Amino acid sequence: MNTIIMSKVLNIFKKLIFAHIIFLVLMSIFRLVFFIYYSPLNSLNGFYKDIAKAFFLGFRIDLTVIGYIQVLPTLFLIILYYIKKESLLNIFNKFLLYYIFICYFIVSLFLCTDFGFYSYFKEHINILLFGFFDDDTEALLVTFWQNYHIVLILALFFMYLSGLFFSVKKIFNIKDKSYNSFFGLKISALIFFIIFILNFLAVRGTLGMYPLGKMIPNVSTNSFINKVSHNGFRAYTNALSAREKYLARKYDLLKVVGYDKNIAKAFEVYKSSKDINRDDLLKNITNRTEKKDDKQYNVVVIMVESFGMPILKYQSDDFNILGSLKKHFDEDTLFTNFISEGDGTISSLESLLLNIPHRPKSFAFSQSIYKQTPFTYTPAFLYDSAGYETTFVYGGDLTWRNLGNFVKYQGYKNVEGKINIYEHLNDKSKPKEDYFHPWGIYDQYLMKHILKKLENSDNKKQFIVALTTNNHPPYNVPKDYKRNSLIFNEKIKKHITGDIDLAKQRFASYAYAVDQIGKFLDEFKKTKYKDNTIIAITADNNTIDGIMKYDNNQILNSKNIPLYFYIPKELKEKLNIDMKVAGSHKDIFPTLYNLTLKDKNYISIGTNLFDNSKKHYGFNGSLVINNKNIAKRFDNLNIKNEPMLEYYKANLAITEYLIKQYNKKGK
Repeated sequence: MNTIIMSKVLNIFKKLIFAHIIFLVLMSIFRLVFFIYYSPLNSLNGFYKDIAKAFFLGFRIDLTVIGYIQVLPTLFLIILYYIKKESLLNIFNKFLLYYIFICYFIVSLFLCTDFGFYSYFKEHINILLFGFFDDDTEALLVTFWQNYHIVLILALFFMYLSGLFFSVKKIFNIKDKSYNSFFGLKISALIFFIIFILNFLAVRGTLGMYPLGKMIPNVSTNSFINKVSHNGFRAYTNALSAREKYLARKYDLLKVVGYDKNIAKAFEVYKSSKDINRDDLLKNITNRTEKKDDKQYNVVVIMVESFGMPILKYQSDDFNILGSLKKHFDEDTLFTNFISEGDGTISSLESLLLNIPHRPKSFAFSQSIYKQTPFTYTPAFLYDSAGYETTFVYGGDLTWRNLGNFVKYQGYKNVEGKINIYEHLNDKSKPKEDYFHPWGIYDQYLMKHILKKLENSDNKKQFIVALTTNNHPPYNVPKDYKRNSLIFNEKIKKHITGDIDLAKQRFASYAYAVDQIGKFLDEFKKTKYKDNTIIAITADNNTIDGIMKYDNNQILNSKNIPLYFYIPKELKEKLNIDMKVAGSHKDIFPTLYNLTLKDKNYISIGTNLFDNSKKHYGFNGSLVINNKNIAKRFDNLNIKNEPMLEYYKANLAITEYLIKQYNKKGK
């Protein structure tokens, strides 16, 4: 063993260990801040052991990140030892200062990104992160600027980085000591073998079969405590891996759910019968409408941005979150056991447009190989064949997620965005900028546009699907809007997590968006179209979940959105409606088909919500399933012998099969 060179190598290893210990402490402090800021727990009683386990597991996961950072120094130090040039080791010592700092900077950046991501989705970084790069960049920047103290955050982050850099620099400037052994060992090959094994174990984080980070065990029955263990950097690498596999077509959903070699079995589970059509499997999800009358109806479907359900239980005169919509919710048909298919707008919207469950880890159809695929079984094609004028209206830019181009392939003859809405306004007396917010046109103008389309229909049946944009960061409302009372009582404050001032902005925007729906219905019910139009109103997701904690039904509440129907009185009296049945976006159009289309065949995985003889399930891509009074979240799709999950997996397999049929046929 060359004692001088080995001493130099061991001194560098010692400095690296000191730096890593400091950064591990910082990562643990970050985890503590995350826990305190987002914890929905009213009391820690009964959870102390679980919390301790979560923090210890989190430390081990953080150590895997350090392990990856340490791989390059470990390998180079071994190589440099055998080169036996002290000058190269001195140069490498200086290089390591910047290498370590840059690595720590990148990890810190992802920890902060994860913190912000969690505030919106109540999940650690996942595949949805990459959707941000497909959003309106300018609008995102405006959102961040208006909703967050960007200057303060950047200043604090810069101070943190400065302190981190000078700490690492001070460590690497520590005067070397003389070492003639490594804990008594003097055989260089054995020393490096031990160091290499320790580095390998740090990367794996476990002696078990699966590396820690790829497979993170639960430590508690409380879902939030389980989330505390995760860190943003590992969450990002897992999301990146999922994205790369999907883009490379390596993510096989049929294989994941266990039906890649026996798709017919999925149809048996779906139908609860072995008596299925095996020659044409799609016949098993082909139904025929059973219309209750012979009257012709317009159909209007409106998806309201971030219209979550749980906050509505605080409705009162002082906290008038529903505004003009309250009386319509009271008068008409409202399903409250309803959940969103996705956690983002595009995933839920495409589930609605294509009448399918959202597939976990999938990308937007509009930005995939299917972006120009006409799915001819879908609603607009069906209504077009029945003589309807089909229209899709979006309150934002149609270039968002390539949505406008995708929708044109789905049977919509008219595809209109914010500019089309603005151009058709009768009153443009205000400055143009007063009609818009960063993500699109204010909802009140979109609502007027829909009413105007009904009024100008020339007696041709209208099929209109609309997506609003207003209840979205940075939570703007029109300058001249007269706000309803939104006084936060102690009960509401108790259930809000995070910044109260930001919560007030979010609820003000929410209240405006919902109020505009109510005012739209006020005006609509004064017209002649109230007797020949059916309206369905729902949401894309419940992003309010990101700043709320719940006393009970946490799983259902996290995904809970409303589904409202306006149905003319004469038709409604003919229906047997159970408003407590479970459902999700896949069920909206099967319900509308049976209200509005006479003896039409349609393909659908969802069910008619007004048919009490059917099984009614709600699905969410985060593996949340509800049925009747039960809502469950599952950790993964590999779990066996869970009836609710097995039914969900069968639905996913059928969905994937249906989509692939269209891809194979080149439709």
